Amino acid sequence: MRTLGLLPLLALAWASSCNPVFYPTDPTLQRRYHVLGGSETYLQTFVPKGDTITEIRRYPDRTEQTQWSCSAEGLRTLPEGDQPIPGGTVQLTKLSGVIIPSDEVWKVGGGWKYRYELKGKISVFELSGFLEVTNRILARETVEVPAGRFEALRLEASFQGQFGLPFSGKATYWFAPGVGVVKQLSEGGLGGKSLELLEFKRSSESLAPPQKPYGGAHHKGYTSG
Repeated sequence: MRTLGLLPLLALAWASSCNPVFYPTDPTLQRRYHVLGGSETYLQTFVPKGDTITEIRRYPDRTEQTQWSCSAEGLRTLPEGDQPIPGGTVQLTKLSGVIIPSDEVWKVGGGWKYRYELKGKISVFELSGFLEVTNRILARETVEVPAGRFEALRLEASFQGQFGLPFSGKATYWFAPGVGVVKQLSEGGLGGKSLELLEFKRSSESLAPPQKPYGGAHHKGYTSG
């Protein structure tokens, strides 16, 4: 009987791990981003199914999808197939750790690491290597973007790896609770594109309003519809 009584709590914990506060995957949420340095934009949505989640990014000329899996530790993704790099291709063969950790990690002073094992080819050379990412939450800050003004956690990600030659890079992210990434500045391309949030909304007016922003401040830019 005690085990049966724990089942609802376990279900709630699982649902929370699949929809973390600082990277919500609620399918009713829509986020539109502007890629800095140009005019490109994309719409980000999520489609959950069991313990997997499909992230969809719709650009004007293409659609990109990323498959995530969730566990009590957080969200993981291991891209499949060859990824293009200058002069060749690389495959991510193994992931140790999680990309987005569970909610209790998200506080100033918190941090985590994850590591990808790599294999691939540059020119005619078969190579193997790794990419390790160290994430540190450095501060709670107010950040203003086209979607509004948000109270967010500033996270610094440091990239170190080896693939034929050593490489490194850095990216800074601002994560707002109930919203996700509101701004991203990347150096060297390893952290992805630099971007800012243009719009954040729900797809139905009948849904509950978003969570209160971190630290009690209000943000604008949320619309129903």
